[in-house]
Amino acid sequence: MNNLKASIRRFLTCASIVASTVPALAGAVPVFDNGPPDHASANNMGFAWQADDFTIGAGQSPASLTFWSLEASGAYRGSISWQILSAPGGSILGSGTTSSVTRTSTGSYLGLAEYRNEFDFGTVPGLGAGTYWLVLHNGAFSNLGDPNEFLWETTAGNSSAVGMESYDLGKTWTPNGNEHAFVISAVPEPSSVALLAGGLLLAGCLRKREQRSKTFAR
Repeated sequence: MNNLKASIRRFLTCASIVASTVPALAGAVPVFDNGPPDHASANNMGFAWQADDFTIGAGQSPASLTFWSLEASGAYRGSISWQILSAPGGSILGSGTTSSVTRTSTGSYLGLAEYRNEFDFGTVPGLGAGTYWLVLHNGAFSNLGDPNEFLWETTAGNSSAVGMESYDLGKTWTPNGNEHAFVISAVPEPSSVALLAGGLLLAGCLRKREQRSKTFAR
């Protein structure tokens, strides 16, 4: 009976350690990086909707976003609206407006303040491997007035498509000629990797505690 109780205690202790470790293993990781800001130009997110494309692999679900902005003092409206589209003017696969944006001042360029903006998408349906479009707007999508000097900063040209913009609430889209600085992070799906890691951690923990118990028993 004493041996059984000791085994149960060892299992519960190890399970607690694993439970606190596995979530970190299954956390969001960068899966698409369109490049850092080039401090050369930007496109207005105040009186227009701005969009740029991103590509993900199979089993990845967008979880969070980092993007860079150039803005005049007081231009940030306190929230960012976003959409994930199949294509500009295509199906909306995810959308939201969030005020939970972590904003970090990173300098001043072109006479405007630069910020790194980070936020979670929340719940986004699992997307298959392919190319999608990220739409961003300063404040509510319906707000196209002042203050509007809030711009999505550009990155150096690369192999992805140039950005698009809409001035009529997403009804029509035209190329803006630029690519934009942003990073998409995702949670790998399914979580079998985390489950396997958890099982290995638990087995290793139990084995180590069993060996320690045998040493003390001698």
